[in-house]
Amino acid sequence: MHSNISTRKRLVNSILWSSFYNGIIASLISVMAIIKMSQGDTFFVTVYLILQQIGHFQFLSFLISIPLIFVAIILPFKKIIPVLSVILFSAFILLVFIDYEVFKLYRFHLNGMVWNMLTGGAMEEIFVFDISNIITFVLFISVIFLLQFGIRFIIRSRSKKPSKLSGWHVFMLIFIIQLSGQTLYAWSDAWYRTEILTQTRFIPLPQGITFKRYLRKKGWAPDIPRELKLKASKNGQFNYPLQEMQCSTPEKKPNILFIISDGLRFDMLQSSIMPEWSKLASKSQVFDFHLSTGNATRFGIYGLFTGLYAHYWFDSLNNKTSSVLIDELKKHQYKFGFFSNARLTSPEFDKAVFSAVSEYIPEKTEGKSVLEREIKITRQTQSFIQKNRDKPFFSLLFLDAPHAYVYPPQDAKFTPALTSLNYLKINNDSDPQPFLNRYKNAIHFNDRLTGDIIKTLEQQGIMDNTIIIMTGDHGQEANETKSNSWGHNSNFSRYQAQVPLVIYWPGKKPQVYTQMTSHADVVPTLMQEVFSCTNNIEDYSNGQSLFDQNERDFVLVKNWNEQAVINKNRISVFKKIGPTETRDFETYKLQSSEKIPPTLSGQLIKAISRFYQ
Repeated sequence: MHSNISTRKRLVNSILWSSFYNGIIASLISVMAIIKMSQGDTFFVTVYLILQQIGHFQFLSFLISIPLIFVAIILPFKKIIPVLSVILFSAFILLVFIDYEVFKLYRFHLNGMVWNMLTGGAMEEIFVFDISNIITFVLFISVIFLLQFGIRFIIRSRSKKPSKLSGWHVFMLIFIIQLSGQTLYAWSDAWYRTEILTQTRFIPLPQGITFKRYLRKKGWAPDIPRELKLKASKNGQFNYPLQEMQCSTPEKKPNILFIISDGLRFDMLQSSIMPEWSKLASKSQVFDFHLSTGNATRFGIYGLFTGLYAHYWFDSLNNKTSSVLIDELKKHQYKFGFFSNARLTSPEFDKAVFSAVSEYIPEKTEGKSVLEREIKITRQTQSFIQKNRDKPFFSLLFLDAPHAYVYPPQDAKFTPALTSLNYLKINNDSDPQPFLNRYKNAIHFNDRLTGDIIKTLEQQGIMDNTIIIMTGDHGQEANETKSNSWGHNSNFSRYQAQVPLVIYWPGKKPQVYTQMTSHADVVPTLMQEVFSCTNNIEDYSNGQSLFDQNERDFVLVKNWNEQAVINKNRISVFKKIGPTETRDFETYKLQSSEKIPPTLSGQLIKAISRFYQ
């Protein structure tokens, strides 16, 4: 019995030492990327990178050892543990190596989306495999296995010699290193030291600890003013635009007015529901198959105003990067007016999109209810238009009634409608019509307010010099997919991702476009058509001109945990964990497993890495 316990103890000890040595090897592999690409040029940045590289990879390596420890303690298969140890830790080191090869090429780490594409055939599109590459890869795997055998030899040799350095000492050292790195990150987050925060890009699966609210509550950290946040360091790999913008001053600067209705989906643009929008649409450019860049507000708005796919949101936020469109408008001395029911500071649009003009963004809109605020921001927009009728202006009116499902009695056109909205009482068997009618009534209310704005433009005599862009940030589902989905951010069906896009453009003949378009197309269209920018669109956008009627291969739509590649036939959903789902675009029904074509995967990876330098 004593011998058995002693054997298990030695096995666990051996596994833990293997974990330690492999953590060191993984750290050394990652350091190669840091040495070549890191912009860490301060003492604290260097210290942070060293601490995090060591601590993080020791933690990941320890996770690999957990199943081995379980086998050693619980199961009787002791002889298989050395073999399993060599296989698991070799796989770990190989994954770290592949991850950093991908990172060096494309500036992002392996994730569910990238892994699915690589294993689905995109590997050949991304990497060139000739005989020398194959030989090198085989040699590298051989070296990894030799390293594992070498580690086992060192561990066995150590166990036969007395040593003052115990596993406990090593554990405490690693714990202190990890704690120090996390503490430095938390301090940087509280003091807004973005030159440190942005270094997490070098770490796969980073998990930073933050407690700035607690520190500020105790008075141990400052409440950073907005203007200082916006002046924070912009170190980072995010490079947008890739080249300096080369644009011209328009002979006549048109006003640009965005009217966005939160949660407005594509099939609501009907004269019975939206008579004002429909009337204007008959004189406008209408895009029948238009997709948001996200099925949630922050990702949809981000793509609409930056021209980028929404996975760049976090980079823009960390670097306080303004939209190229906003920068150009500011350069040409446009007047800015932002009028939103919900705050534009949460999500942090004032930092990730509109940072160059954040002084014009109110902290919040006063009002006790959504209805009250909705009317108030409409009147504020009308006043702004009247005040700036002789000046070029940019204005955003962001309405919220469809998202909140609220409307005054005079807009109760569609019945029966839910008198109260309780998501706990709605299930997959609920009748969707009362829910949908309530939603339609809210949209009818927003449409009526839009009519007030258009009337003001007409009264001021500036319709012929105002580009009006009307759309939604994302759609809103009434369980059309029969998946108990009520609202948004739950799937990538057309009911949540497809939105109307109507652009009233003076001087352009009304036209309906049927090609697939994206929120990412709006910025490059304005940059080309209004400011005559001569840059290649790829310098500053993932989109293309809305007036380019060539069919594209895909658009990318994002939420917090997943991304979807969408075209007119199918939706490929890349989950954070798990295999890719292929779904029918019209029905959203799961189709038989179908890989994304390797050529398309290669295009996608290049698109999502374009602005990482």
